[in-house]
Amino acid sequence: MQLSGGSPDVPCFTCGRRVFGLPWGTDCPECHAARERRSNRLAGRVALGATMLMALYVWLRVPAEPALGRIYGGIAVLSTYVLMRRIVSRIAMEYLPR
Repeated sequence: MQLSGGSPDVPCFTCGRRVFGLPWGTDCPECHAARERRSNRLAGRVALGATMLMALYVWLRVPAEPALGRIYGGIAVLSTYVLMRRIVSRIAMEYLPR
């Protein structure tokens, strides 16, 4: 419902462009997508580094003889990548400068 006294267009928090139906203090879809791309790029790099450290740890510490230990180590390495990527992406979306 449009108010009779004012404009329903709200300025984007980052670029200042007016967008219809945007909540106050939020980014427009284009600025949000750009911010998401930056956070995903950072999250991929951090997750890759953490995964390499985890893989090195598994390779050095888990004995090769019982194969089940290496399988669980591989699962731990993959889950490290997925979890670190999600965690860093969320944190980066909150704390990266606009």
